Amino acid sequence: MHTAPTKTTTHTDRGKMASSVARRQNAQLGWSFAGCITLVLSYAIARGLMWLEWATPQFAQTVLWCTLPYLLCAHWIYRGASLPAAERTSMLLVTTVMPFLLLMLGFALFQEPYSRGAVLLVYVLSTAWFVVGDRLRKRIRAQRLVCLDSGIAEQLKTWCGSGGLNSRDIELHPIPTDPVEASVLEAFDGVVLDRRVAANPERSRLLGRLKLGHMRLYSVETVAELLSGRKMLPSEQDELWELDGNPAYDVAKRAMDVLMVLATAPVWLGICFLVGLAVRLNSAGPALYSQMRVGQNGHPFRLWKFRSMRHQAQESEAQFAQTNDARITGVGRFIRRWRLDELPRCTTSCRPYGSLIGPRPEQLTFVDAFATRIPALYVPPFGASGLTGWAPNTAGVRRQRRGAAVKLSYDLHDVAHYSMALDLLIFYKTVRIVLNGFGAR
Repeated sequence: MHTAPTKTTTHTDRGKMASSVARRQNAQLGWSFAGCITLVLSYAIARGLMWLEWATPQFAQTVLWCTLPYLLCAHWIYRGASLPAAERTSMLLVTTVMPFLLLMLGFALFQEPYSRGAVLLVYVLSTAWFVVGDRLRKRIRAQRLVCLDSGIAEQLKTWCGSGGLNSRDIELHPIPTDPVEASVLEAFDGVVLDRRVAANPERSRLLGRLKLGHMRLYSVETVAELLSGRKMLPSEQDELWELDGNPAYDVAKRAMDVLMVLATAPVWLGICFLVGLAVRLNSAGPALYSQMRVGQNGHPFRLWKFRSMRHQAQESEAQFAQTNDARITGVGRFIRRWRLDELPRCTTSCRPYGSLIGPRPEQLTFVDAFATRIPALYVPPFGASGLTGWAPNTAGVRRQRRGAAVKLSYDLHDVAHYSMALDLLIFYKTVRIVLNGFGAR
């Protein structure tokens, strides 16, 4: 996001009636449809290689099968339109590779012959097409929003930080005239307003005219979420949860969670045995410890992890771990660095309120504190509690009171916009963070 000089040229593009996410989805649909040219080009290349006798008919047949992963890529990218601009390039790269890997896995499972070269060809062309489309859309048409109230730019800077304000998706313009006329504001793609500003007859008439003119109105909190990937915490008068979720994806995600946990059980159970032995040899006390946590729909459950602190410290009153915390043992520091202390939670991922990817379950003490400080948030995030999630991979592991609230705002964004695209991005970020140790205490 950046501020720009005001232009009074009226746009005739009625696409501004749609929200930012809907605009991205509309653009993505058109680009994905046009991207079928990559399939046509791949097939033409296949036929040419066959004519030169450099490839077998199997090459062309595999290209036709690649239509399925291409369509799946397009759907997942469409569903990931709510991600902030800074994350979409990573999302595109991760989202495009998975469907083609699944195609090759399907060929292997059914023992059907196929051409790896054909899969690679279509994958490279498809990924290049989606990445180029995202870059072009950012350069050609930023969304022009005008600030109806003063102080909006400062609020966004406070909430999003300097990094979030560099998005090329949104241009933030100062209000052009005083008094404000609806006809002038209609030259923009939308109006950003501060909901805390007291209503008055003149303001109400202006907003009414803008709505009649199909002008999109954004709260400053909505724009902040688009830029940062955080859902701003609610105030007392907000009705926080008005979402129905995604039942079809919930079923598919549950099946994938169970399948992944069972398929990898020999690996993670073997690692659990070695970690448990190391914990017992390093310090007195049991290898495992448990805490009551609150997960999906406020459901309390017992969470098991490998003990990484001294036994007495682990049993003390709940509190956030600090950098270089003296309570953490030598082995504990190692297993926290590589997230091995979380492995026992794989068993929880198979239960109805658990998942491999989702909002992290919070301790009862902190849930009570959040409920007191934020009355509209009377339960923690409604999504199935995950082994990893959007908050720890985006916000880091925040340990101060204000940081915990920031982490919660990322969890809320995860619950509101969860999809395969977001889950794949979280998985990619988790692997990267485990390798570089970001957020470990």
